[in-house]
Amino acid sequence: MIELERVSRVYVKNGERICALREVSLTVAAGEYLSVIGPSGSGKTTLMNILGCLDRPTSGTYRLLRRDMGRLRPQEAAAVRGRHIGFVFQSFNLIPHMTACENVELPLVLRGEAARSRRERALAALERVGLAERSSHRPAELSGGQQQRVAIARVLAADPELILADEPTGNLDGVSVREIMEVLRELNREGRTLVMITHDMELAKRADRTLRMANGEII
Repeated sequence: MIELERVSRVYVKNGERICALREVSLTVAAGEYLSVIGPSGSGKTTLMNILGCLDRPTSGTYRLLRRDMGRLRPQEAAAVRGRHIGFVFQSFNLIPHMTACENVELPLVLRGEAARSRRERALAALERVGLAERSSHRPAELSGGQQQRVAIARVLAADPELILADEPTGNLDGVSVREIMEVLRELNREGRTLVMITHDMELAKRADRTLRMANGEII
């Protein structure tokens, strides 16, 4: 599913060149569960941004589903994100004034899906994560664990092949961590590819494979 060939990402800040990724080569098979660990500044988030088509390599090649992402125009990359990639972030990234159901519907709205269809899919996704009765609640009326489950329901409704999770349990208590990880693992068992950044070694060990990063390299 994922192929990186000698991918580097260089930023220029205050006239100084900062190499966030250094010739990273990586393959991830369809259906694999991969965890990525490493200290702050090791390149984990830069790698995730490139995998999610939120950023482009300075050099090297990134192929997703055998398509060269570096050759896509911005609107084409956005279409790939909308169809094939789901994101789960530490900060949940829910829209405060929208209900849980409306938040889950959002990627389907951006796809242009019909209102009745997207509402049905959103409610089914919320039911699957155990929040059907909270569909009309806004984020401020939900616990942290419930907000993260809404974020996962948003991914479920969009039905992507690839899920990118950036510290998805970082703001949660122990019970919520177990609940969220079980949902993500279930999605992976169904065949979706899961790439997760985490600082929690116990969570990392549950993956099929773990990458350790430092100084922009896989070590």
